[in-house]
Amino acid sequence: MLKYIVRLDDACPTMNREKWSRFESLLDKYNIKPMVAVVPQNVDKELIIDNFDSKFWEKVKMWHKKNWHIALHGYEHLYENENSGIVPMNNRSEFAGLSLDEQITKIKKAIQIFKQNNVKTRIWIAPSHTFDFNTLEALKRETLIDIISDGVSTKPFKYKGFFWIPQQLWQPTIKEDGIWTICFHPNMMEDLEFEKLEEFILKNEDKFKFHLEDIVDSFKQRDRSLSDRLYHQVFFLRRNMRKIKLLVFIFNLINKKLN
Repeated sequence: MLKYIVRLDDACPTMNREKWSRFESLLDKYNIKPMVAVVPQNVDKELIIDNFDSKFWEKVKMWHKKNWHIALHGYEHLYENENSGIVPMNNRSEFAGLSLDEQITKIKKAIQIFKQNNVKTRIWIAPSHTFDFNTLEALKRETLIDIISDGVSTKPFKYKGFFWIPQQLWQPTIKEDGIWTICFHPNMMEDLEFEKLEEFILKNEDKFKFHLEDIVDSFKQRDRSLSDRLYHQVFFLRRNMRKIKLLVFIFNLINKKLN
């Protein structure tokens, strides 16, 4: 099985509505149903792009009616520390490293906003991918969420009482097998990125057609395996090596200019 899942991060009332509308039109054109990470109460200044949209939650409910998959994307999208958590993509977190009580408070407030706006979800997407085992416990206690969109492997798996749909890509990339989530941030996308995505969809349109329940049913008995753990280790080893190479390049460039 080869499927590509589109994930859209940072939906909130002050998002870049022009770019989000462009992305929505593109997905509707090919009848693609993405995951959408919705920030319940954004206070992140980087996500304050357009004026506040008083009809934002009506839009979220409209996405849901189109069978888009709405996900809880943290609480305020406000980073409190440099803890990288379970999935060490970034050294900043709204959740990882906080006490269980602190995380329960955040999750409770976040899911209450969803309930007030009559929006249901079963998917968790952490800002910057950073969360820890306390986050998972808070989700179990305060929500009906049972799916995590995160982690790196080639196929979904069960782990710590949740169904994990891995998120491994940030741009369209040809693969031969597996379930691959491509994460986009519409607020920051340029014309060329939209064009490349549509070109990729045209060549792989059938691979974007999926029902979330079909993916869950296909892998719901699959525990996290040794190969998943090895893939995780190799993924982050390569990621760290690229960072080191970049830092060495910058250091050499600066040193050359100074001398």
